[in-house]
Amino acid sequence: MKKECGLSALDHRMFFIIPEESMRAIVYNGVKNVELKEVKKPEVKDDTVIVKIHACAICGTDMKAYNFGIASIRPPVILGHEFTGEITEAGKAVKGFAPGDRVTMATTIPCGKCAMCRKALFNMCLDKMPVGTYIDGAFAEYLNVPFRGIEHGSLMKLPDKLSFDHGSICEPLGCVINSQNIAKIGFPDTVAVIGGGPLGLLQAETAKARGAVHTILIQRSRKRYEMAKAFSIDRLVCSENEDPVTAVMESTGGLGVDAVINAAPDIEAVKLAFKLVSKGGRISLFASVPKDNPFVDIDANQIHYGQISVLGASDSTPENHSHAMKLMAGGNITAEALITHTFKLEDFFKGVEAIQSREALKVIIKP
Repeated sequence: MKKECGLSALDHRMFFIIPEESMRAIVYNGVKNVELKEVKKPEVKDDTVIVKIHACAICGTDMKAYNFGIASIRPPVILGHEFTGEITEAGKAVKGFAPGDRVTMATTIPCGKCAMCRKALFNMCLDKMPVGTYIDGAFAEYLNVPFRGIEHGSLMKLPDKLSFDHGSICEPLGCVINSQNIAKIGFPDTVAVIGGGPLGLLQAETAKARGAVHTILIQRSRKRYEMAKAFSIDRLVCSENEDPVTAVMESTGGLGVDAVINAAPDIEAVKLAFKLVSKGGRISLFASVPKDNPFVDIDANQIHYGQISVLGASDSTPENHSHAMKLMAGGNITAEALITHTFKLEDFFKGVEAIQSREALKVIIKP
């Protein structure tokens, strides 16, 4: 029997494999295990948009994840959530956004359906999707914004008056606004902020913008104390050299302040807040504390007889983020002194080092 020899028609075909598009990103694999690597560029879907990242600020949450880990993170994941950028692709079902739009985002994406969302507590969503911990974030060249982020108003157009760099501060400012709404900060409050990091400085600036008549910033680090002089704060206290309780009582005629905002991740700062607050005052627990030591002894009678309100605050809502954009676009809050360093994506770890050495306040990463 004669055998057929040679190649089949299929064998004669020539196949060209089109490589997947890639991009650079900062990928979190675990505590102290973060790397710059090539990853697949996200693909647009019918109901998503692709954002080309122009600026993403390093947040305390990024630093906490890097150094200690956080409960909500799902490695491997691209870090970064305080971002601005430009839409390059929009799915055919997307309405209200188009390629070329400059955007920013409230990056805790709510479900819009749970018990918390029905109360408009979108930052407390029981099925939230935080960008940069739960889904891939913005320390990358591109970011995919899922439909939920569009549907529930998390994605927003950046005002023309705001640069990409300054717009990245809207996310942390939204968190500050959330806390000050809860604590009802305004005229004619006296306000003490404990902690002179970027968020503490934003707290003091925002309190003044909302009508506080006297603001006090308490900071332990001499270096951060010197940096705080660039901000519009009525009294700066370096606790290395000056007793903060004495300073606050001097500034308030011995009454204490109407509101204390703790922006320091330190249990001793929480204890200090109770020594600074006046009768009828409010304490805002804005910063988290180390999970291995979260408990503090308090005088329940001080709270009872002094009618003191102790208030928690975490994250922000799309409404808070929108308010932050308006404050910054209107010049009520500026980022000039807050943004101290800018690095390329490949120099991300230089930014981390600048923060850990306290040389920097806010660091912007630009792909």
